[in-house]
Amino acid sequence: MRQMIKIIAIILSLVIILPLYVVPMSAAGTSGSGEIPGIDYNRITQKAEGGKQSYKVDLKLGDVTFSGELTGQAGISIEELNEIIEETLREKDLTVDRIKLISKIASQVEKDAKLYWGDQIVEGLLSYIPTPPGAPIGINDYYALVVHGEANPAIQSASIEAASAAAEVVIQQSINNGGRVGRIAETVESGTGRIPMLGQIVNTAKVALDWSKGSERFENYLKLLEKNLEIVNDFYATCSRRAVALAESNDKDSVWKIKFDGRKNYRTYNCTFWNIPGNMMSCTLSGELVSSGGGPEGAYTGTLSLEFNAVDFSPVEGNLERTPGLAPIMSVLHSAGAYQKVSDSGEKTILRRSARGTVTVYVGSSEGNVKPEVSGSLTSEGDETIFSFRRDMEWRDESMAQYQSIGITEAHFVTADLGEITMRSNSRVLYKGEVKTSKDSIEVLSQDPGTVFDLLKKTPAITIYFK
Repeated sequence: MRQMIKIIAIILSLVIILPLYVVPMSAAGTSGSGEIPGIDYNRITQKAEGGKQSYKVDLKLGDVTFSGELTGQAGISIEELNEIIEETLREKDLTVDRIKLISKIASQVEKDAKLYWGDQIVEGLLSYIPTPPGAPIGINDYYALVVHGEANPAIQSASIEAASAAAEVVIQQSINNGGRVGRIAETVESGTGRIPMLGQIVNTAKVALDWSKGSERFENYLKLLEKNLEIVNDFYATCSRRAVALAESNDKDSVWKIKFDGRKNYRTYNCTFWNIPGNMMSCTLSGELVSSGGGPEGAYTGTLSLEFNAVDFSPVEGNLERTPGLAPIMSVLHSAGAYQKVSDSGEKTILRRSARGTVTVYVGSSEGNVKPEVSGSLTSEGDETIFSFRRDMEWRDESMAQYQSIGITEAHFVTADLGEITMRSNSRVLYKGEVKTSKDSIEVLSQDPGTVFDLLKKTPAITIYFK
């Protein structure tokens, strides 16, 4: 029996040990956004919970909201961690399969190496003996029940006597049949006596202990396993050191930014101008604020630019007479006679403004929806306005035309200033085609720019969505 056990033990040990040598030594790379199967990520100190972070940002000026993005690098990503794992595998000439194999064997040996190998030997012998038809339990089940006291409810409820009898019958039949199976059955019978006594005679721990004492192969196996466990432990320790170092480097070198892309922040809004409502302006916000704090929290400072452009000022162009500066003059003009406007022409109004300023945002938290404190001005670094308004109008009083007398007033309006307009006018009376009276005048009329640039008067309100 002992000789047979030694032979099978050697075979079994070779089956387990040889893969440690024959597994290809090239690293099996499966880098990507998921974990590499077979790698125990719990043994790596630095977890892959970082990588590039991105959070939505809103900046509100009055009723106009612009969209931005807060970005940065925190810790390491799963892709970066997988790169570290694969680099370490290549460097140490390991494969994932080898790591898996050693870990699997080690986990079993850590429970009880001697018990494990004893089980393999005895169960290996018994596996050659078929279970007879109708037997309530198999021989291996019976072995587990007697030696280990383990059995599922179905086995526990089975008749031990019936199982023993069935085992005896099948062993005897195997001996009668001869051949390899018969020889094994005969060895089992001669070495253990009757099957019901198997648990008392073939004690797993005893078999394994005897074998380990008399088998240099087993001792060599344990040494080889210990050596390979050191390799695996070193692999995970190296991965941990490198992952921690990279995470610290990422956090230290990471540049967190709040960026507003002008291509994504074109907005339009209605406004009043010279007390005429219904004018449309456009605005575009761009720029970025940078933090040197190495994380999402801290002070962000940078330059923001707000570009304005007139989209439609036809309400002012078509209703210039109703502006506060010109309305009184029109009232006098109309009261002096039956004057009617006969022409109204001019160029399209141009209004552009570019405002740039340094802004600082203080982010005190990185959880939930955060509304940080904002300081600075959008006009602290530069403010340029381009404005052009030109209009030509003519009024006539032809109520006395039957007497060949006509009154004419022409006015030319021009300005480059939002708060005033210059009117150069000529009023004359013609009789029979000749000018009888003529008067030129220049008036500078004050105007109210209205709400056209009210956005710059608003304090920026920022919301960062850390969700």
